[in-house]
This record gives sequence, C-alpha cells and structure tokens, in this order.
Amino acid sequence: MGISRSHEKDMSALDLVTAQAQPAAASPVPRLTEGEAKSFLKIVSDSQAIRRHYDLFVWLNGELQKFLAHDVLISACGDFATWQMKLDVVSALPGVRTAQLARCSIDELVEGLHTRWAVSGRRPVILAAAESRALVGECPCPLHTALRSMQTLVVHGVRDLRDGSDSIYLAFSRRSFSEEQSKDRFLSLLDLYIFQIDLAFRRVPPFSLITMKGHSHGGGDALDLSAREQEILDWICRGKTNVDIAAALDISPFTVKNHLQRIFKKIGVSNRTQAATKYNQALRELRNLISR
Repeated sequence: MGISRSHEKDMSALDLVTAQAQPAAASPVPRLTEGEAKSFLKIVSDSQAIRRHYDLFVWLNGELQKFLAHDVLISACGDFATWQMKLDVVSALPGVRTAQLARCSIDELVEGLHTRWAVSGRRPVILAAAESRALVGECPCPLHTALRSMQTLVVHGVRDLRDGSDSIYLAFSRRSFSEEQSKDRFLSLLDLYIFQIDLAFRRVPPFSLITMKGHSHGGGDALDLSAREQEILDWICRGKTNVDIAAALDISPFTVKNHLQRIFKKIGVSNRTQAATKYNQALRELRNLISR
C-alpha cells in the first residue's frame, strides 16, 4: 500500500528515509536519528557520482566511514557454487590492490567466509582479530600482511533472488566497530548500508586481473605464482589427484580445482600435463641459471 498524501505530510524526514531506503526482505530498520538520516542521505547522494574505481574508492572513504569504518573492503560477487566470481579490493594501504590477486589468491578466505555467512542465514558475521588472522593465513604478500594486522572483520552481503547469486563484502578494520556505536545498533542498521555498498559496486565494472606481463597473451611465468599455487603444482608434478592434494593441504577438492584453474590461466596452459611440463621446465632453467 502506498503512502497517502495526507499521511506523508505528517511523516518526518527521518521516517521517509527509513521507509524508502530499506532493502527488500531485510529485517525491519529502526528509525534513524537526525544525524544518521543526514549522513545516510549524503551517502546515497554522493554515490550518484560513481563512474569508475577511483570514484568508488573516494566514496567508500567518505561519509560511509562514519558507520562502517574500514581499512580494506573486499567485494566478491557471482556464483560461489561454480566459482564464477568477480573480486575487488579497495584500500588506501600500500600494495593492497585488486591487481595483487593476479599474483596471490584469496579464494580460500572468501570461500570460507561466504560459507559462514550463508550458514548464519545470510546475516552479518563479525570476527575479532584472532579468528580473522587464522582465516587469512601466512602468505607474506602485502595484501595478506595487511589483513593480518586488522582487529575486526565484518562480513555481510546481498542475495540476488533473480539468479541465485550472492554478493558479499568483507570489511577489515584496524579498530573495533563498537568504538563509535553499540553492537546492537550497528547490526540493526547494517542491512541499510550494505545495500548501498552493493549498489555502488554495481556502478563500476570489475577490476581486471590481467595486469601482469604476459597474462594477456596467456604465456605467464610458471614460477611467478603464489606459494600455495607452487605447492599445488609440486603435487601435480608428482601425479597426485585433486583429492590427494586436498587431503595433504587440509583444504577442499573444490578449492584445489579453483587454484588449478587460476594457475592454468596464469601460465597459459589448458591441462595438468601441460602445467607440470611448463613448471618443471621453469625449475630446470632456474637451476641452470643459479649453477652458472
């Protein structure tokens, strides 16, 4: 039922903001305070200017920080079942960029957090420093190093009922979200803001991971891989199956498959035999270079 003109006149601006901005099928959004309403309206207004990744970066580091303070925001959207995904990393920290994903994978982290979010009924998941660091792993790259330094991780997203796809957002912060507001208040408003974040990311195309020399031609260096990818290739060279590798590394066969697809793309091959051949050749060339 729509809002009648007479009733609309009686409603305050705060009521209208809450009624119009609430995502479909979300939990009821509590009435915004005057300050919250002004801030939210500015967030919505500023998002209209987003046309490129830089605009998105500026927007995320503007008024939105008052509600969801974060140092790194990771977006993952698509079909998690088949891992047909688009990933974006937005941060002002040195080396913490989407381009880093062409060299180092966060697939396990994203997959695990999506599972937690789905199991929770697609409600917000909040993790403190210790649990967050355990999920991030020990990779020494700038991205993983930055994520291990964070104190709080907030995971929430949006389910697209039209095609069954999910979009989740991982907000890493060096401070606690509760420094500015209570946990209950934060959770009660998070649906409202995550809906705006999702709309903002949809305004720009996903950042291309084809940033490393040779990738656009499908002929990347077989040694220019993450430590985990090289570890998996070592097992492939020994003739191990995905199930064998998953058991050895304590990860799922699905994750092994995802790693292999990324490896194939990086080094310009189409199957396990070609990958093993190219990797062994690269190792021989490296040994010969060192022995000179």
